[in-house]
Amino acid sequence: MASIPVPYDGAHFDGARHDPAYGHRRAMVAPVDRPAPQAGVVDLIQAYRRHLTLFLLVAGGIMALVAAYTWLQTPRYTATATLVIAPHPAEIGSERTSALSDPAADSSVDTQVELLKSRTLAGLVVDRLDLADPARFAHLVATPSMRDAVPGLARTPQPVPASASTRRDAAIDRLVQGIDVHRTAQTFALSVSFEHPDRRLARDIVNSYAETFVAQSGAVKREGSDAVAALLRGQLDKARREVEAADGALGRYKVAHNLMSVQGGTIAEQQLSSLDGQVALARAGEAEASARLQTARQQLAHGSTGDDLGEALGSPVIQQLRSQRAVVSAQVADLGGKYGPKYPPLAAAQRQVADIDSQIQGEIRRTISNLEAQRDVAARRTASLNGSAAGARSQVVSNNVASVALGGLQLRSDTAHQSYAQLLTRLNEIGAQGASTRSDARVASLAALPTHPTSPNRPINLLVGALLAVAVGLAAVFMRQGTDRGIRTLEDVEGRLQMPYLAGLPTLGSAVRHVGGSDPISALVDHSGSAYAEGYRNLAASVLQSAAAGTVRTIALTSALPNEGKTTAAIGLARIVAMSGVSVVLVDADMRRPSIANALGLRPAIGLQQVLEGEAALDEALLPDIDSPLTILPMLRAGLGGSAALGNGSFDGLIEDLKARFDVVIFDASPVLPVVDGRLVAKKADATVLLVRWRKTPDAAVEMAIHLLQTLGVKMTGVALSRVDLHALARSGYGDPAQFMGSYTAYYAN
Repeated sequence: MASIPVPYDGAHFDGARHDPAYGHRRAMVAPVDRPAPQAGVVDLIQAYRRHLTLFLLVAGGIMALVAAYTWLQTPRYTATATLVIAPHPAEIGSERTSALSDPAADSSVDTQVELLKSRTLAGLVVDRLDLADPARFAHLVATPSMRDAVPGLARTPQPVPASASTRRDAAIDRLVQGIDVHRTAQTFALSVSFEHPDRRLARDIVNSYAETFVAQSGAVKREGSDAVAALLRGQLDKARREVEAADGALGRYKVAHNLMSVQGGTIAEQQLSSLDGQVALARAGEAEASARLQTARQQLAHGSTGDDLGEALGSPVIQQLRSQRAVVSAQVADLGGKYGPKYPPLAAAQRQVADIDSQIQGEIRRTISNLEAQRDVAARRTASLNGSAAGARSQVVSNNVASVALGGLQLRSDTAHQSYAQLLTRLNEIGAQGASTRSDARVASLAALPTHPTSPNRPINLLVGALLAVAVGLAAVFMRQGTDRGIRTLEDVEGRLQMPYLAGLPTLGSAVRHVGGSDPISALVDHSGSAYAEGYRNLAASVLQSAAAGTVRTIALTSALPNEGKTTAAIGLARIVAMSGVSVVLVDADMRRPSIANALGLRPAIGLQQVLEGEAALDEALLPDIDSPLTILPMLRAGLGGSAALGNGSFDGLIEDLKARFDVVIFDASPVLPVVDGRLVAKKADATVLLVRWRKTPDAAVEMAIHLLQTLGVKMTGVALSRVDLHALARSGYGDPAQFMGSYTAYYAN
């Protein structure tokens, strides 16, 4: 299982073989004084986790039945429309706008409810939707059941009446029976509902009911309102023509006198404002150009050669010429200092300097000319803008004169618009009044196409089914837990049995990921580094290295009942100890049902019974284990002869012979409850291990076996659990080392 065993080797047993006090130090491990576990919340949770499969099966079965019942039912959809009843017409312009404050209106509302349920209205709906048609009639009266959803159980459809009048009467009966009209509390709102498997038909029937009822109840009151509305529409058309004529004259006058406005001002005013701004900018530009030209002329008049003019200083051409002149001037100075004024290259350099100066003066003259041109362009632009501004200013003056006549046209247009608006308002009031007096009812909302069935209510059914499934599942687990008294964990062993917990021997499938061709016996060799082998190492360490057990040379493995995994545990324990370097012999001491030879695939000719009866020597009966250093003393045949040897001393002599040859002797003894042989063998051993099958062996059987062994004086070492499912124990093994298995699985191979 989960703990790390104390290492053991053959030296321990070599020393014990020469110990003179050996045989008198068979100390019996004292029972663990641990209180019985109390059922708490965590224990309850773990208990339900242990029976998770049962819970899922029961709850899943309940949910499957509920789901089948829900999905086999034919969905039925309910469409609902809302009507508002107004027994007295509302009066436009008065404080009374509804009949909600009239106590006498309640009886009128009740009357409207009965009218909605009448056969006359149902007949109008049948005619409107053509429900007397054979196909639509069959669809209307069809009532599918759960049987129709199951193949082979569907019922034969009822024949459709041949007479049209019969179908119409039957359709009316169906509508009268299915229509549901009820008043919403003490309000004047009526809900009209109809349920049918066809959601579109349910919606059409409800909407037809609402529309037909409103249309019929307002037919008489509609005539007067229509006459008044027709008269007002004629006057409104005349007013509309007057508005169009006034607006047309106003627009034409504005266009003819250029009075079109943009953002609160005329176009001429907008142009004048823009031109004034441009004139100011042009004058500023002209002043700047004139100032630059005047400054340049003043510098030239005061004897400047033009080199210090701002425009000349910024000219890239002049800058380049000056750079060339500086280079040539340096050559002139150099040649003059070396050769004198008549040296020909000096004269050429001087001519080049004069030529560069001439080019510089030419560029300065062009700069002055450019300033004069810029001044002239700015002056002409200023003059042009002044002319445009003068024309715009003249247009503004003309527009102001024309605005006097424009005011009269605008007044005529405004008057026409006011007359038209008054007529339109009155027409709207008459329309509203006609709507309020046209009928004692109006449609507040038509029925929408139902998207979810009202019957069966699948979410509610599934929710109830889930609650029922959980309740029944928990009840099943509770009942199973109440009847399950098997031993599961370390706490069960030490709390309920008051015995030391030695180890848990796992099943091969839960401890080894890839089993291959191994079986529970060969896996100890094939997968010696697995959690499966570690369980047997724990058992060996618990028995051989227990601090309170003293020196252990002989070990008896027994169980309360057959088929507890005792033989497999005995072989596994013997092989694990033998593979550690200790000489071990495994004795098949089950006198009634020997099984070690068959389990290991051996075919011995001589067995334990022949040795006890003196028919053969011990060396003739001992066989080597093929897969490990273990030695086997098999039992060849069953019978009472071997049982008799347990009490005549021959078995004691055999034990002494085996102890002289081997370090450890392990006995596979008979179960405790069926026969006495197992108890007798256990009494002769230094240590006795009681095998209990995990979750299977009843508590009463284990307690009775412990009682019988202790009554006989057997030295009980403790209890080991066999066939433990590590995965299940890790999920619900509260109180057992396996609950932490997920934290240390990396210590195991495979």
